[in-house]
Amino acid sequence: MQFKLSIVAASLLATLTLTGCNDDSSSTSTTPDVENPSPETGTPDTDKPDTEQPTPDTSTITIQAIDGYLANADICIDRNDNNVCDTNEQLDVKTDKNGKAEISKEDSKFNIIVSAKASVTSDSDKSGKLGSDFQYIVSASDNIENNTISVTPFTTMAHTKDTTLEALADELNLPLNTIAGDYVAQKESDDNAQKVHAIARSITTTLPTTIAAIDADKLVKTTTDISKILDEKINNKEDLNTINIEFDEKGQAVSKTIYTTASYFAVNEEMWALNLNKAYATLEGIDYVKVISANTLEMTRYNTGKTSTGEFTIDGDVFLSDGEADTFIYMTQDVSLAVPQNDGDLIVWSKKDLRNKEAVYAETFANKTFFFIADDSTTYTPDPMFATMRFTTDKVTIEENGESMELSWAIQNDNLFIDFPDGDKDMNFKIVAKDRNLLITEDSTVKNMFGMFASNEAFARDLLTKWKASSK
Repeated sequence: MQFKLSIVAASLLATLTLTGCNDDSSSTSTTPDVENPSPETGTPDTDKPDTEQPTPDTSTITIQAIDGYLANADICIDRNDNNVCDTNEQLDVKTDKNGKAEISKEDSKFNIIVSAKASVTSDSDKSGKLGSDFQYIVSASDNIENNTISVTPFTTMAHTKDTTLEALADELNLPLNTIAGDYVAQKESDDNAQKVHAIARSITTTLPTTIAAIDADKLVKTTTDISKILDEKINNKEDLNTINIEFDEKGQAVSKTIYTTASYFAVNEEMWALNLNKAYATLEGIDYVKVISANTLEMTRYNTGKTSTGEFTIDGDVFLSDGEADTFIYMTQDVSLAVPQNDGDLIVWSKKDLRNKEAVYAETFANKTFFFIADDSTTYTPDPMFATMRFTTDKVTIEENGESMELSWAIQNDNLFIDFPDGDKDMNFKIVAKDRNLLITEDSTVKNMFGMFASNEAFARDLLTKWKASSK
């Protein structure tokens, strides 16, 4: 068959020739009026306060999903005890900005599953939305009598290991009252809570998509390894509040900084940026940015050498500068994404120099599925495309618009090489930035042609939707 795969077809790998432009509320009872006796008795009426006390609602209980606080996460009541969030078990309510939600006392007698969703759920530890799915669970036996039920990586570990939080705390050598409670809030007064919070953040990056896929013993070992690494950082006087311990394709532990938009653009912070729109990327190349004082940054455009200075402000996840507003929809140390409100772009930001490629290995792609996004236009109005790439150890099946083809692939000189049939240009991509959810690619044969591999399909499709929406 005649297969056309837009960005990966030969015609789309040709060099571009372009021109263009650049809480509770309490009620108090009123003191009886001793100067106006009750008409019936002639004495103060102490049995009838002026203001009625509200009747406490004893029919509900609060749950709280904590890594940081997980907002807009789904809640399921696992009534059939199969560790799966079945459709008829999902509640209409979702967690609020503090990770909290009210459920019925009756539902609290079952296991409770909290499902975090890519592009939907946010984490108070960082800006933007999550780039992957994961689930937490708490066992029914752990939650019936509590005023607030915490659902965390630790309750998840205890449940999947079929043990109690008390036994898990002993095994991990962590204080029970910390891992069983709101360790985010406890950090104000409890030195142990900072470490427990850092462990929770780091554990979450290792979780599979579902409860059923968790290997409990492996998770406990990973947690122990993370705890030891954090102990070293404590000894070195490092601030654990901004640290994640993650594991790369080779299984090696790496320390990553976590950011909010405000801390990302703090004084003396450096970063690099590029545009996924092909026309703008060709015009602009890669930018280097440094925050030189509060709300002032300096930008150097590498392809022209021109340096300029500008003012900016931060409003939540929105970066405002020179009359433009860019909304950060995803943020990590290595790959952050922002959507300008008016320009029809998708901007990649990174704390690493995007001119230098990342090391990639066979393990980066082997036996994994990625969702590839790139600009399929030749103008300043983007035309984002979407392709699914399913890798085995030596073959990749590429699917786009209902058509597919199987090709050979390999890692050559730290590039992803995909061998296309004679007459078509081969794909030869270097990876200029990567994290556990995204790989940012640059075509080695066409200068400043960038793309992106996402590991989560819902996340990839949401990025595509936001990119298209910004261009209208």
